[in-house]
Amino acid sequence: MHHALLVDEILLNILAALREADAPYSQLNAVARTCHLLSPLALDFLWSELPDARPLLQYMKPRIPNDQRTSVPCPSFQRAASRVRKLSCPALACSDTHSQTALTERLRLLSMMHITTALFPNLRRLSWTDTDQSRYVYIRLFLSPTLESLELDFFFHKPPNFPFLTLLPKLCPNLHSMSISKHPVISLSGDEGPSAVQTICRLPRLTALECKSSTISKADLLHLSQLKSLATLSLGIPSWVSSDHGSLEPHSSGAAKDCADRLWFCNLRNLHLRAYSMPVITSFVEPGCRPLQSVVFDISEAPTTASLTECFSTLYSTQCDNECNAMRSIKVRDSFSKATLGVSQLLPDSKVITLDVFKPLFAFTKLRVFDLGVCLSFSLGDLDLTAMASSWPELEVFCLNEGRGWHLSASEPRPSITIRGLQSLCALCPRLYQIAIVLNALLPCPITSHSSRQDTALARNSAVTCLSLGDSRLANPQDVACALSNIFPRLKRISAWQYPLDKLPEGRYHRRLWEEVNKILQQRDITVVAK
Repeated sequence: MHHALLVDEILLNILAALREADAPYSQLNAVARTCHLLSPLALDFLWSELPDARPLLQYMKPRIPNDQRTSVPCPSFQRAASRVRKLSCPALACSDTHSQTALTERLRLLSMMHITTALFPNLRRLSWTDTDQSRYVYIRLFLSPTLESLELDFFFHKPPNFPFLTLLPKLCPNLHSMSISKHPVISLSGDEGPSAVQTICRLPRLTALECKSSTISKADLLHLSQLKSLATLSLGIPSWVSSDHGSLEPHSSGAAKDCADRLWFCNLRNLHLRAYSMPVITSFVEPGCRPLQSVVFDISEAPTTASLTECFSTLYSTQCDNECNAMRSIKVRDSFSKATLGVSQLLPDSKVITLDVFKPLFAFTKLRVFDLGVCLSFSLGDLDLTAMASSWPELEVFCLNEGRGWHLSASEPRPSITIRGLQSLCALCPRLYQIAIVLNALLPCPITSHSSRQDTALARNSAVTCLSLGDSRLANPQDVACALSNIFPRLKRISAWQYPLDKLPEGRYHRRLWEEVNKILQQRDITVVAK
């Protein structure tokens, strides 16, 4: 064996590369069998992350009566289980009855073993997405005091149906992240015992919770809002939460309202909400979640400019002046990513976003990510863009309707952003590396090779390599390519008029012009490399 392999750092890098290669398990297994010295480390890599529990369960053998060797897990199983750090139990195809039966039988055999300590003493992350309810009881076999993250994907009934659930605080005292995905969380009445949410909230170190369904009750939401350790929450908001704030249980009485408002997600930092409409989001945020660092709002219904403005104003009003600097990321998306507004359609003001919509967010001066994707039109000019950039000098990601377009209409003239405005954006926000806006490049570009030589103050951004320009219109591809190259010297590609925008009138025409711009950029790169 080469002496370099005696250096742990070199050996670890080699094994890490094998784990990222094709067929990593067969390669790591081969290394473990090749050399006695390399075997322990190779086996650590081989078993540390298991996407399926079945390879490990293959060590289970039928139990023989009065045979002490079969009453406990075999040494091979114990050695492999001690190496597992991340384990998944994926859903099996219902039609694969053989695999379903074999998995159930091996789990049953494991449950019959005489076990006095944790089977997985070093397990950190467990993901259980099994769809067979009869196997839920076996989840307890995989729990250990070292577990930090638990993802469960099935239909919750009441905790008595899942004995492991009520024992989580005792079995997994270090659990800090939990995810309940896809299926509803049933909130039970008092005579049925505590709900799943209330049971989960008893975890002493829970800092992150994901609940994708939208069936949480008022009582459970209030209970969850008082959890002081919670820092990250991803939650589906049910339909009973509305703009009628009196319907929320925290506001039912004066004393209860004061207490609930004071402790309403008081230590939450990262918030991801899913709801039908923007007013529902606003209702949830209004009691005050502070000081937030990032928010993601996913809504099913397209918002109006008024509902967006109200939500942004509420988000600002819930933060104290000295807490506004904590906000780093704001993302708002509706479900109409493939929808387009007809360019000939005369849009009402409720469908047109202006600078006034964004003004409540100008207080978040440390904002780094702003991503807005909604089925609305925009009316923004160079001065508006400059006002936004001046308020957010640390901006790194700036996306307004990426891939959707702004639905500008020639029959309804509005202010528009030019390449000069884009240049000002880059000058005021030097950290930008991702930009998605819509430009009006029909007029001659003021930023050309000749002018840039005379303008020593021209801001250049070397981080942006791709621009998303939606339904931007242009006239002269050569001028546009030259102007954008001067602002973004490493620009390689521009994405514009992609589906479904190319189905709009003039879509194919302008898409072809932007493809010419891309060809010019590619030719420029070839020329630079040749030099």
